[in-house]
Amino acid sequence: MLKNKSLREFGYNFLGPIIATYVTEVNRQLRQLASHTNVKVFHLAREGYVFEKAFDIVNNGNVASSYLNVSRTFLFRITCDIEESWKYSVKHSFKGTLGDFFKSRFAFTQENVEEFLDSGDLDKAISLPEDFDYICRILKANQKSIRKVTSPTREIYLNYLNSVGLTDSTVTPVVLDVGYSGTIQKLLTLLLKKDISGIYMITTKSGQIEIGDNVASINHVFKTDVKMGGGYMMLDRSMFLESLLTAPNGQFVDILQNVNNDSFHFCYGKQTYTQENFTDLATVQGGALSCVEDCIKHTVLYSVEEIEELFETYVTHRNLLPRATWPLFVLDDAISGEGNLNPLSFFGL
Repeated sequence: MLKNKSLREFGYNFLGPIIATYVTEVNRQLRQLASHTNVKVFHLAREGYVFEKAFDIVNNGNVASSYLNVSRTFLFRITCDIEESWKYSVKHSFKGTLGDFFKSRFAFTQENVEEFLDSGDLDKAISLPEDFDYICRILKANQKSIRKVTSPTREIYLNYLNSVGLTDSTVTPVVLDVGYSGTIQKLLTLLLKKDISGIYMITTKSGQIEIGDNVASINHVFKTDVKMGGGYMMLDRSMFLESLLTAPNGQFVDILQNVNNDSFHFCYGKQTYTQENFTDLATVQGGALSCVEDCIKHTVLYSVEEIEELFETYVTHRNLLPRATWPLFVLDDAISGEGNLNPLSFFGL
């Protein structure tokens, strides 16, 4: 009982104001957009699991919305044969073997990798972004082989995107996420050849980004023009947010379609402690959503400066984080070839 009370109060006091401020501002921006176009909101997995619930409280059914099963890793894989995608999928830092790179960055299976890589190359050590050109040469040389592996899954995923309305020509899609560079939004724009907008908590660069013949419009709520390690605490220590804003399942890695009824089956990657003990995190999230409800009911508004101060206070003082929450601060970092990350240890709290 005391544990649940502690978790719920922490969610209310820490996560609640942050989410409430974000979705309230998102709702304001969407109302302006919806006044002259048909908007539909897509909550990107996995942070979208909580955002969808918070948005429903604020939006009250005025703008259509949907949870979207998506991940950078999955989009990296199904666009792996498209040269324009490589600047997004390959440049991110990685240290390990070439075989492990393709398995962790793109979620290829060992069997997949062996279809387009010689066995002698699998154990070659690489380091990114230094070896960016080398990896691109490998992708270029094996483009046709890779396409054979990726195209069936890409077609199924396009069917899924069509089923949730993302491909509808009459709809202006807006994606919601924590941030930061809008990689998923850019890849969806590239994949669908469709203009897509995004509203994030924090962005490295807001504005209009040209993706081929289309545009990814990136907007922010708290801060823009910031880079990791640049001193902006909400970005530098965003691992604390990402740990708590997650879904009951692991990272989305694959999709299957039932030929009999056109339904979809989603496949997820490894689970962390958080997913294995989701009832504790659900209690934290429940507290946060109660705060969102109270903020709407009583018209409570926080300034960006107040949210920044609140966040920095919590993530720099371990004694403000209830002991019951400590195991929840963990997230997987397979995309960089690392295991799980624990922000408490990482930042020496």
